[in-house]
Amino acid sequence: MTVEDWLGKDNTLGISIWEKKYRHNNESFDEWLDRVSGKDTDVRNLIQSKAFLFGGRILSNRGITDRKTTLSNCYVLTVEDSIESIYQCCSDIARTYSYGGGVGVDISKLRPRGAFVNNSAKETTGAVSFMKTFDTVTSTIGQSGRRGALMLSIDVRHPDVEEFINIKANTDQITSANISVRVNDDFMSAVEHDEDYILRWPCDVDLSKFTKEYKDCPYNTLTYLEDHTDNNKIFYIKKVKARDLFNQLVKNNWNYAEPGILYWDQIENWNKKKKNEDFEYAGINPCAEEPLVAGGACLLGAMNISYYVRDK
Repeated sequence: MTVEDWLGKDNTLGISIWEKKYRHNNESFDEWLDRVSGKDTDVRNLIQSKAFLFGGRILSNRGITDRKTTLSNCYVLTVEDSIESIYQCCSDIARTYSYGGGVGVDISKLRPRGAFVNNSAKETTGAVSFMKTFDTVTSTIGQSGRRGALMLSIDVRHPDVEEFINIKANTDQITSANISVRVNDDFMSAVEHDEDYILRWPCDVDLSKFTKEYKDCPYNTLTYLEDHTDNNKIFYIKKVKARDLFNQLVKNNWNYAEPGILYWDQIENWNKKKKNEDFEYAGINPCAEEPLVAGGACLLGAMNISYYVRDK
């Protein structure tokens, strides 16, 4: 059998993709089937009949021994609010790309632009500024004719969310990443009722003790508060009009196809492990098919359901 038999001789795009992305060292189509199936006859038949296909990294890399590769398509990595963690994440991203994988990173734990930092800068350039760092790694590390796949996401409660939403309005910035906003039910309710919404960092800080402070704070201005009941911890808030923020998100999605929207409460509430207190999604893979835990991997195999239908 040839790849032309498998895909159809007129399917020049499919044949080209197979030759450039999945074929190894000019192997024949039958040799490719043997390698990718692990010489398992049943699996080989499923692939040949198009009843099932592995994800792309398996189709490309299974059975290869002359270089280091990954058999998973994508991974979710985490980044904490420190220079060390940010650049460790860059290193992990680069290594993942070098093996052929993609990466999802949520930047919500990075403090917002203008927040205090304990170094010579005195205040940070913000979470969004480090998107450019991750984006540069993605555009730098090659993958044999492909570029790495990167998803960057942020919590809608983060004070830098508006800057995040508008980052791709400049089409020269963040050219190697997809971006999405994690939206929650509380925010969507504020949008529906045209209410104010309080952005905050850390994003999970409890604001119930500070009702007067956040109601009196000015719009669209980063304000810091101290929690005197918790070792004088500093947190940050910013008051916005929920509907204005949402309309800007929608406008940019229409104009630039990004950011995407992740209905995060739905994602978490529909998770079958939601009753396990130790389980937590850390982010999503680059094309947003699958939320994953920290270090989680996706394989993206595909079943052709019609193949399995019998007797109507």
